[in-house]
Amino acid sequence: METEREFLSQLVGHWQLTGKMGDIDLHQDVLARWILNETYLWVHCRSTAPEENPTAEYEAVYHIGYNTDEGLFVMHLLDTTEVPVDCVVGRGVLEDDRIVFRFDYEDTPFLYEFACDPQESRWDLLQTFEQEGLHKTFATKRLTKVFD
Repeated sequence: METEREFLSQLVGHWQLTGKMGDIDLHQDVLARWILNETYLWVHCRSTAPEENPTAEYEAVYHIGYNTDEGLFVMHLLDTTEVPVDCVVGRGVLEDDRIVFRFDYEDTPFLYEFACDPQESRWDLLQTFEQEGLHKTFATKRLTKVFD
């Protein structure tokens, strides 16, 4: 479990997110810290995009933890797009410097990759979905560390 905790601990801190969701520019302020006796990493994302940007009101919270019994990372993703009736949990394993969380939504599987580049103090995030057997890009994001 120590390797998993060390990996997640690299995400602790203040970050600026930039990226694209289709043709839409993404700009967010991201804070990450341990909660619940360091059981979960709490990641809070808040849009800093201009008012005319469709994502200007977007906000999300991720709870990321590691289940030692199953040997899996789990991610609970809550955001302002909707309030789902059923909770779909993302599951993933650590491979090198990345975790790919798989969310098995009823209509289509969704993948959310977190890749760490500790030398550059950044994370690259890739969101894809499966459609007709093909992986299609939903969003690409980069987290750059803010040194307060």
